Amino acid sequence: MRIPPRLEAFAQQKIPIIVGTTRTNGSPQMNPLWFECVDGVIWLNGGPDRAWLRHARRTGHVTLLLIDPANMWRFAQLQGRFTEIIPDEGGANIEHLSQRYLGAPYRGPRTDRIKIRFELDRLTGRDLGQPWDAD
Repeated sequence: MRIPPRLEAFAQQKIPIIVGTTRTNGSPQMNPLWFECVDGVIWLNGGPDRAWLRHARRTGHVTLLLIDPANMWRFAQLQGRFTEIIPDEGGANIEHLSQRYLGAPYRGPRTDRIKIRFELDRLTGRDLGQPWDAD
């Protein structure tokens, strides 16, 4: 399922995305991450040993949450899975995200980073009282 155009426009804001996964004991884990939405697809960046990524690989499920910092009632909850995990060669993607969010070079290590494609299965939330997929 593709990200609807209004939600894609909302996702262009420089806000973090909250990644929700389930730990082995059943409790939730929530992590803020940098992301980008390109051509209706959400891409995350992380390290291959992150707990949230291990949980998502184990269960096959992940929930992403976007909240408008100016209006908490404008939010999107995206349920789905990670369908592609590719190396972030030379850290080009994390550098791009650092420039997007901070306007400055990425200060962390650029090795062992990965790009992760999110596939949307279900979308809930509201944009000014309307569902995101309303015309």
